[in-house]
Amino acid sequence: MDKKRLIIYPLLFIITLAISTLGFTRWGSDGLILPMIVTFVYFTVIFFIATAIKNNSIVDIGWGMGFVIGSWVTLFTTSEPTVLSYLVVGFITFWGLRLSIRLFRRNHGKPEDFRYRQWREEWGDNVVLIAFFRVFMVQGIINFVVGSAGYAIIKFNAFDFTGVSQWVVYIGLFISFTGLFFEVVGDEQLRQHIQKGTRTLLQSGLWSVTRHPNYFGEIMIWVGLYIAGLSMLFNGDIPVLYYLVLLLSPVIMSTVLIKISTPMLEKNMEKYDGWEDYKKRVPMIFPWAK
Repeated sequence: MDKKRLIIYPLLFIITLAISTLGFTRWGSDGLILPMIVTFVYFTVIFFIATAIKNNSIVDIGWGMGFVIGSWVTLFTTSEPTVLSYLVVGFITFWGLRLSIRLFRRNHGKPEDFRYRQWREEWGDNVVLIAFFRVFMVQGIINFVVGSAGYAIIKFNAFDFTGVSQWVVYIGLFISFTGLFFEVVGDEQLRQHIQKGTRTLLQSGLWSVTRHPNYFGEIMIWVGLYIAGLSMLFNGDIPVLYYLVLLLSPVIMSTVLIKISTPMLEKNMEKYDGWEDYKKRVPMIFPWAK
């Protein structure tokens, strides 16, 4: 492990711990430390399974379920959940289960994904130890930090259908449900297109307004949940500075999808006829970008 990572990993863990304890002030069930611990345990279990079957790419299948487990642990440790708490848990559960089931069906029985296979070759005899930290623990950290905005809503909201704050919730949830629509419909349109076996670019439906409607949808989901959580600032249950830190949730998810996932996917899409024209006509992520 190089010196940079010896500094970065502890720093990431400290940031995660700060988020889970509301700035090192709540170490019990009145904070988010239990969802954080369970998230790490969950990804450790996946690590042991992946090591046993020599397929680290199964961590991708478990990604969505990490949020589901985190949201339910948060709900079970919330003394007075509101309607909004149950709604957010239900929303995350549907989204996460659907994602994990879709990836399981797509990847079941297939060999290890080429990215993880390449890392396995690069890491050689140290693959188990390096993979534990660089794949599973890093994904555990990202999973919790991204989910933290949703967990905070579940834990700390005081939603009661009155006052100005309810409209902030409605706006946020509308954005999230719009994102869910783009993700679900976009994935289904892609599935049907692939099933036809034409081996051509999908340029109709939602794919005619954005080249990645599923990624756009996922960004909107986490942006919407964050906005819905702004309602908590009206009742003073959590510090303003703490909620500003939770902005990491949509920022990290957006950055990963825009800067990492999309370029990798588009590199593969370049082989299809009509790609350059499609690229000029249709925005990469955001429909309003052109």
